[in-house]
Amino acid sequence: MEKIVISRKNIFAFCLMLVTWGLLATGCATIPSYVGGAVTFSPSDYVGVESFCKKHGFQYSFDTIDDLIRLYSSDKEIKILLNSFVGAINGSIFYLKVPPVYRKGKILIPRQLDKFVSSRTLSSFRPTFVIKTIVIDPGHGGRDPGAISPRGLEEKTINLMVAKYLKEELEGRGFKVILTRLRDVFISLDERVRIARRHHADFFISLHSNSNRSRNVDGVEIYHLPASRLNSRERALRLAKSEDFSGRELPTNVKAILWDLIISKNYAFSVEMSNIMYFTFKNLGFNVRPPKKASFHVLRLAYVPSILVEMGYLSNAYEEKALRKKYYQRQIAQAVSLAISSLNKRYAKGRKTRYANLNW
Repeated sequence: MEKIVISRKNIFAFCLMLVTWGLLATGCATIPSYVGGAVTFSPSDYVGVESFCKKHGFQYSFDTIDDLIRLYSSDKEIKILLNSFVGAINGSIFYLKVPPVYRKGKILIPRQLDKFVSSRTLSSFRPTFVIKTIVIDPGHGGRDPGAISPRGLEEKTINLMVAKYLKEELEGRGFKVILTRLRDVFISLDERVRIARRHHADFFISLHSNSNRSRNVDGVEIYHLPASRLNSRERALRLAKSEDFSGRELPTNVKAILWDLIISKNYAFSVEMSNIMYFTFKNLGFNVRPPKKASFHVLRLAYVPSILVEMGYLSNAYEEKALRKKYYQRQIAQAVSLAISSLNKRYAKGRKTRYANLNW
């Protein structure tokens, strides 16, 4: 296993980040979210959705299945998800410092969005991570065909074809791209993860095609690791015992803290990318479901920001037919590429220090 390089500057950045988190936590309240876990926020950061709409002449709708809040007027449409930092105004993605939340039967909107509408400007929040190297993982392969459609189309074939188109799209946008497999061969899940680490990946995306006993089920699905399976402290302690930072003999507890931060940061990026991917597919007209959580092996052990995309259901006649078409495969690749590029443009405006994987 390769050793990890961390500079004194990066250690200072981590310490600064810890202090910042401590300051942000002061004076904040923790409330139950509409779905899963708890959300910490300052009440002064929010305004009720009714008040927001009255002030700006908006109407709103709330889809309880998708957790999607739609605010609209004659010339604007704003889409935001509960507990998500990502939204869209007239199709353009923007970023929030605090997410919309649901409390005691009321939807609370970040006041930052109020400022966006009033000033006609979007977020100027500057992130600190740059995506340069991307590992694309075409699921299955070789003796493992994956799902098989009623007409005999094998998932492994579709996954690889879209992965090659996606590689072409991303390289055209200036990214360095590595495929975990270039042909129809079997690769273990552990080896797929090792490839991401070996190539110092900034981002890992696994491509799959779905199947269901019901042939009516359809749609693109996007997955990230659930927080309950993150186990960042346990994993951090395990890595602290086996990995060094720049060959320096740091105490195990210090290394464990650094690893905990890395894993948690990667998780945050993965969730954000899932949300951006969802909005991108939806804005392009795809039938896509809101991001889901799953403890897939490649998400759990990649140790870099990671998501898994199910591109459609081979068990659904309409989607199986579409997935056979090269133009549709390219459209999927273009959607994924656009989402990654959108996130990277946001990060590229920030500092170039890569906290999240620290040069594997």
